[in-house]
Amino acid sequence: MAHQDRYEACSTGPDRAASRFLILMCGAGFAMSLTAPLEVLFAVSIGYTPAMAGGFMLFSSLGVITVDVFGTRLVPLMNARSSVTIGLIMFGTACIGMAVAWTFPLMLAVRLLQGFGAGMMLGGALQAAVRVAPVDSARALARFNAGFLLGGAAGSPAGLIAAAVIRGTAGDRGAFVGTGALALILAAAVLRFLPRLACPLGEGPLGGGPPRLSLPRFGRGRADLAGLAIAMIGDFLRGGVLFTALPLAGAARGFPTLTIGIAIALMSVAEIVVLTRAGAVLRWLGLARVLLAASVLGCACSAALALIPGQAAYLGVSAVFGVALAGMTIGLPLVAVGLAGDSAAGLARFRISAGVGMLAGSVGCAILGTAAGPAPLFWVVTAVLAGGACLVRNLAQPAAPARVVSG
Repeated sequence: MAHQDRYEACSTGPDRAASRFLILMCGAGFAMSLTAPLEVLFAVSIGYTPAMAGGFMLFSSLGVITVDVFGTRLVPLMNARSSVTIGLIMFGTACIGMAVAWTFPLMLAVRLLQGFGAGMMLGGALQAAVRVAPVDSARALARFNAGFLLGGAAGSPAGLIAAAVIRGTAGDRGAFVGTGALALILAAAVLRFLPRLACPLGEGPLGGGPPRLSLPRFGRGRADLAGLAIAMIGDFLRGGVLFTALPLAGAARGFPTLTIGIAIALMSVAEIVVLTRAGAVLRWLGLARVLLAASVLGCACSAALALIPGQAAYLGVSAVFGVALAGMTIGLPLVAVGLAGDSAAGLARFRISAGVGMLAGSVGCAILGTAAGPAPLFWVVTAVLAGGACLVRNLAQPAAPARVVSG
């Protein structure tokens, strides 16, 4: 009974379940990215000060990191289908709430709910990725990332363009309502089309046990700490550069909304192209060199965006930045899994580090970008990536891709 409960996928066919999962995660990536680059611009357009804009970004990130930290022994041990469904419902409800929130405290409350939903959905989706096809975690995670980011590559510019069709904040609010409705539809589809995906026996934080809220336990070795620190940088780039710095820089330099949308799409598409060759890249360079190359390339791109204000450079460098982000996306979950020793615990630790990185990136870049402008913002990003390059060498050894064995 337990085996049947864990892998109902076998009754419908593992390949079919994996294909359905990828399609649904592509849709989730589209929905969750529709308004992501629009949010900081919306905060500025409705008159929020830099401090208020920072709070606006902070509360969503706080929701994500709260789930990641206190859900270390909750999300990994839950049925992954349930956590993805609950996360999408919370996220969709919050997006609709953002469209109608009439006071700043109410806006902060729905942003916190949005963060709870995003954290639950992303944490559950990572677990589902390695359970729906429990053979090779490196391949499963690469396919999940490619599917989710493919949807995001279409969603990010689509949301900006859709909001621009109706001038003023009415277009923004309409985009939030549409995003919320799509997330709720996807939640119903996940519940209908995915099998139950429970935690494999003997895996998870501290070897399993019932799902519950608790604080995480981390290793204290140099490699553990360096791995967790560098794992923050990938979502720092996603939250800070892709969803915050690029839109703010484009708006500050007077670029049209279409140009900003194209830049975000180019960064996402470049990341996806590299992710489709994730296995070959890892075999060619090795994990540590992939992370080092991504950090160095990101430094060069960030410095270029600080120094060159032109529109052509903005678009071209955004595409190259996507290659750097892909290197982080390929390597960082594998570092966490390799250090933890099993997929459930490792991915839970990775989600915590990613949440901290997302918080630092989105909030820090929102405040610095609105207060100081694009050039200082990108110099700070350059410094963060340089620190990441230094951390790579502190990893004791490249973490080998973990394998998840069913049964």
